[in-house]
Amino acid sequence: MTTDIIVTKKLKHIHPVVDSIVINLAEIDKIQFIKLSPDFLQASSERDDRGIKNPITKVGHLTAVGVSLILDIDYKDIHFFEMTSAIKGYGEKMVNAVMKDLPEGWSGVIVMDWSSGFWERMQEKYYNLEIM
Repeated sequence: MTTDIIVTKKLKHIHPVVDSIVINLAEIDKIQFIKLSPDFLQASSERDDRGIKNPITKVGHLTAVGVSLILDIDYKDIHFFEMTSAIKGYGEKMVNAVMKDLPEGWSGVIVMDWSSGFWERMQEKYYNLEIM
């Protein structure tokens, strides 16, 4: 199965860190759709068939596996904006895909945590994951 990667016309250059994240997410067997814009990335097993056809990342979706990231290149931060995993274990796979190749000085950031412990477990694995 191949992953459909869409890069918006506004994005003129893909930062190497973002490129690495895209490659890592595309290697997850359930991820079929990735959409990349200058400061936002969405990856999912499903996409909304209405309108723009964005990858589905809505928290609590009943069937999708997906993640949305805010890309703050200037501050070297990757913000986990939304994440859903209808299949156990894929949340951790998506976090690993984002975090595993971040260079020194880069951080993953969680601004809102409604996970009941998931992000604390991920923080134990990744020293550069910050929960605000």
